[in-house]
Amino acid sequence: MNYTITNLSAYEMPQAIEDKFKDYVAYGEDNNYFAFLIQQYLQSATNNAAIKSISDLIYGQGLCIDGLEKDSKEVKEIKKLINHRELKKIILERKMLGMAAMQVIYSKAGNNRKVVGIKHFPIHTLRPERMNAEGIIENYYYHPNWVDKSPSDTLKKIPTFGNSTEAIELFILKPYISGYSYFSPVGYSGALPYCELENEISDYLLNEAKNSFSGTKVINFNNGVPSNTEREAISNDVKQKLTGARGQKVIVAFNENADSKATVEDISLNDAPSHYEYLANEAMHKILVGHRVTSPMLLGIKDGGNGLASNSDEIMVASQLFNSTVICTFQDEILDALEEVLELNGEVPELYFITSQPVEFTEEDQEEDDVVKEDKKDVDKVEDKNADYNKEDQNLKSAIDLAMSAYLKTRD
Repeated sequence: MNYTITNLSAYEMPQAIEDKFKDYVAYGEDNNYFAFLIQQYLQSATNNAAIKSISDLIYGQGLCIDGLEKDSKEVKEIKKLINHRELKKIILERKMLGMAAMQVIYSKAGNNRKVVGIKHFPIHTLRPERMNAEGIIENYYYHPNWVDKSPSDTLKKIPTFGNSTEAIELFILKPYISGYSYFSPVGYSGALPYCELENEISDYLLNEAKNSFSGTKVINFNNGVPSNTEREAISNDVKQKLTGARGQKVIVAFNENADSKATVEDISLNDAPSHYEYLANEAMHKILVGHRVTSPMLLGIKDGGNGLASNSDEIMVASQLFNSTVICTFQDEILDALEEVLELNGEVPELYFITSQPVEFTEEDQEEDDVVKEDKKDVDKVEDKNADYNKEDQNLKSAIDLAMSAYLKTRD
């Protein structure tokens, strides 16, 4: 019997590829690793939810200046330099792709220039040039689609912040990670294999639902073994007709038995549903761990219990821990970058993000519950005291009745 063996691929971290014949440094063997990360964001439900939720929490309710109201003149001036849409894009890409680019726009080229605008620049369209002798990347190259770039295409060179006197520069948000000089791996890189796993499970289940030839099958052709080319053609034809576009749930076998007709046999997978349920749960858990999510309920994912109210203490602690260890660190990185750019305009205001807590209602509900409990305790205390008073009154009345009865007997 003849079979075709398919080897499963293993996930590998991409490397920066320096080519002495090219001015730029590629990201991965195919120079397309950013596209892979975007694909994992779009196709993994848990990864998408984590990145989007964390990005929203980082932005919160937007920028403000310490000691001033949101609608003050100074705050409005800051928001003119970088509006909320541009800032949200920068934050999303920093979380999703591990890096982000801010386009710093000056009033003019040359010296004595002022920053008049800060905009988002899509980081996936940029590739760094090789570092200089001091280890500084002075320029980035721009191309709208690096995969389709032809050798004749002219690349646009854009200088990095502080390394030119041009009217536009790029400030690259790239956290330091040892061993990575040109590109920074995403913070959830350890969870990327599980993002792929979650996507594969989704494809399998969709294929299972759409596939009219359900179940895993072995099709035996028992009238001889054809050539390799013929076997491949027949196998592809059967799989294309009997299965969906993704996944091959049919095994085609050729046998030396001219007297027998083709047969179809089932391969029993009785525990497949529970197996895929386990894999799906494991993938979700590992992705959340990769994003340092302290509780799935912060993303609206129920994690046992009877609901949010029954886990209010856990949610509150998880929210506070998540905010201090994850959200605030991202916010500080963004604020440091903005302040470094705005220093060119003189005195820098003390910026901060107005943080949105995912479970602000929980504390209020808890306080209300505590008030109700205290009120109930007070009522119980009053009722207990009244009961004591009634008991004492009853005892006193009984004593008076006994004394009066004894007095009347003495008179008789």
